[in-house]
Amino acid sequence: MEALLKCTDIWKSFGGFTALKGVNIEVFSGEIVGLIGPNGAGKTTLLNLINGVLKPTKGKVEFEGRIISGKKPHVICRLGIGRVFQIPRPFFEMSCIENVVTALLFNDVRDRGEAEERAMELLEFVGISDPQATPDEITLQDKRRLEMARALATNPRLILVDEYMAGLNIGEIEDALNLFKKIRDDLGITILWVEHVMHAIMKLADRIVVLDHGTKIAEGKPEEIVKDKKVIEAYLGG
Repeated sequence: MEALLKCTDIWKSFGGFTALKGVNIEVFSGEIVGLIGPNGAGKTTLLNLINGVLKPTKGKVEFEGRIISGKKPHVICRLGIGRVFQIPRPFFEMSCIENVVTALLFNDVRDRGEAEERAMELLEFVGISDPQATPDEITLQDKRRLEMARALATNPRLILVDEYMAGLNIGEIEDALNLFKKIRDDLGITILWVEHVMHAIMKLADRIVVLDHGTKIAEGKPEEIVKDKKVIEAYLGG
């Protein structure tokens, strides 16, 4: 089976510092793949290379068999890769529904009424109860939900998620896990997910890739990763 996303021999240097060193990753359609590792391991850098914020120093990124390395973020977004940032970045002067309408109009919806109807559906899907509230009037959990709704509005086949669970309590994390499952199972969207909340990612991910100092040190099912000596030494601890 052909991989939906394929990163081959990815290197990224910033001056004299090498953030990624020959990383190879494949993500297949319908998977939730976790990406873990210590701070500075290169996880967010890899996401930034996939969605075009950065260009690889060496190597290539392919999506649906097409090389996308070096393309602009808006081009990659239109090709079907959405992004959810750790720090939500909504338009704070707009309401929740206006934020999602803007994303829909950016993508392929041209009719304003159709965009507003679709935006309401997406906000309901992610669990936002007050579409007219502005981002500074809602909780952190709802800011994350809004960020996800905006990503869904771009009609992605793959979503890159960066530390979605940071700052959420146990109940909110459980709600977020249920949302991720709905996105994969109901919408058929694949997820590549960077996370530090280990009990969350171990519970939901189909596979986990581990980076350390820019190198992939392990890959496997969650139950395999927690027993891997290299992972324990580098990240999980005793």
